[in-house]
Amino acid sequence: MDAVRKVRKDVPVLDLVIVAAVALGAFSGWRRGFVVPLVATGGTLLLLYVLYTRGASFIPPGAFGLAIGAIVAFIGGGILGRIGALIAGLIHRVGVLKRVDQGLGVPLGAVLALLTVYFALVALVSFDGILAPFHGKPTVDEAAVAAVRAAVASDPQFAVIVDPKTLDRMAAAATKAAIPRDRVATFDQALAFYEDEVRPQLLASILAPVILAVGEHVPFIGHHVAYPTA
Repeated sequence: MDAVRKVRKDVPVLDLVIVAAVALGAFSGWRRGFVVPLVATGGTLLLLYVLYTRGASFIPPGAFGLAIGAIVAFIGGGILGRIGALIAGLIHRVGVLKRVDQGLGVPLGAVLALLTVYFALVALVSFDGILAPFHGKPTVDEAAVAAVRAAVASDPQFAVIVDPKTLDRMAAAATKAAIPRDRVATFDQALAFYEDEVRPQLLASILAPVILAVGEHVPFIGHHVAYPTA
């Protein structure tokens, strides 16, 4: 028990989440086989990619935009999962092919989980870069809000997470006096949670920078992002 507590204390929560996600992906791959996750997970990731890149201008900002992505993933994943299950049902009629499907499902499940983690980390680090003017400062002034607003305007997909109206309210408040860091939550609780809880985990992570460094060399989907250091 003491050893478990020590691991929990020493290992960043983000790394534990990454390990758990890959292990769960491998186990899911064994249960579901090769075909179902290939069709369902791969197809859902493609849907979300198209939604938040090609369709970013049509997605409303803030939590509502994230909810749309969740709905698309839920519905699209369900439909694609049924299609994959139909294909797998045909394959599993042959005993040898069923065992092969399950065996191949383990590494595929782990790889798909790693790809999901990679995409999530790319989005997280990119988002962290957008918020760079807020990082490590005891207060948020007009210049910082203006810099974040300009960054969001140049990359509209992040308006889904950082609502421009929230930045407008922060800018109006900052004209009177710089906003103390502990008051950011009064404007946007999610933003304050990221700065106070999520970002420290990102900075402390051991696995995240390794996954991003390897992932940027993956053909077609990999690209470089600057990992935050402070």
